[in-house]
Amino acid sequence: MRRLLLTVGYKGTNYGGFQRQNNANTIQQELETVLEKVCNHKVTVFPSGRTDAGVHALKQFVHFDTESQISEQNLIRAVNTFLPEDIRVFEAKIVDPDFHARFNVKKKTYMYIYSLNKIVNPLLSGLVTPLKYQIDFKLVNDAINLLKGKHNFKAFCSSGSSVTNFEKTIHDFTVEKQGEYLIFKVTGDGFLYNMVRIIMGTIIDIARGKLPLDNIAKMFKSGDRSFGGTTASQFGLYLYNVEY
Repeated sequence: MRRLLLTVGYKGTNYGGFQRQNNANTIQQELETVLEKVCNHKVTVFPSGRTDAGVHALKQFVHFDTESQISEQNLIRAVNTFLPEDIRVFEAKIVDPDFHARFNVKKKTYMYIYSLNKIVNPLLSGLVTPLKYQIDFKLVNDAINLLKGKHNFKAFCSSGSSVTNFEKTIHDFTVEKQGEYLIFKVTGDGFLYNMVRIIMGTIIDIARGKLPLDNIAKMFKSGDRSFGGTTASQFGLYLYNVEY
């Protein structure tokens, strides 16, 4: 028995998220179906973390156990032959039997892309979020600086999460304007349910003058979601990298 770690990328637009569901096509379902065909036995994949409906991944990692002796390169070739074109496996490697794609994660980076053009190129539909407001870029950077570090992010978590520890650390947080796009990258030791989307929506609501900057401190202190901004669209959100 071997444990293999796959590096996977996907466009999440046409999927109900990563995790297998009864009422929607998912990334996990596609991967497991194809891997079972290639390996000739039942396969369960374990991701570094779940992504929601419509969310993309440039570098997602999943592990699975297999009795097949197919080489890593032949596995990649065969799997990509059968997968839909919006899901691809880039790399496969053997890892220790006790390695876990989720529990061994040290850091994750998410990217969020806003289009500063309110009319988005149709070729980018579902890949970026149009920014409909005039914003103060100084307030954007002020908000980012307040969010860095170790905090109680309970107010940045959507209801329905089973998590009991809301303390997370944001190690790095950047924003860069590239042409008509505003690109955020946030790196942390872990992220709560919808945490990145709530962070993005709160930053934009502050930068457009809807919320005061000191609401971020109130969110940390109270854990009250009502001090925060709108939950940003899932479109424009990417799992950018995972570090082990």
